[in-house]
Amino acid sequence: MKKKMFTFASVVMALTFWFFDSLIHHFLYNEPQFELVPEDFNEFWMRSVIVLLIMLFGIFADYFTNKIMFKQKQLEVANVYSLMINASLNVLNNLINQMRIFEMEALKSKDFDRDVINLYDNAIKEATYLIDALSKVEDITERKIRAPAEPIKE
Repeated sequence: MKKKMFTFASVVMALTFWFFDSLIHHFLYNEPQFELVPEDFNEFWMRSVIVLLIMLFGIFADYFTNKIMFKQKQLEVANVYSLMINASLNVLNNLINQMRIFEMEALKSKDFDRDVINLYDNAIKEATYLIDALSKVEDITERKIRAPAEPIKE
């Protein structure tokens, strides 16, 4: 019902206008009988145009209000997405920095396998690249968000 609030209000206003215009013609202009639908074609035509314009105003008001509300919801989603990405980026950066400490300790050890350190470095670089790509997504669609998370094709 909220989506059609202005349309409903405009129909009520239009019908109220029609009824009060009939009352005005009967009491102020001293017409002999009360006519809800006027016999005079000119009067009928003028009332119909006014009623139609009032109803169209309500329909257009609903249309543009719904359009604005949809845009606001999209903006809210984009803001939430941006906040989530920034928070995730901070968490991942903290994790990567802490993992660098483990790497430094592994490099000090002569017994630690250098291939494992290279795999570790590649994993850190890939995670940094993917979170950076995800943070730069501007068009928030499922395809654009999923793209950075897809496996890198070599």
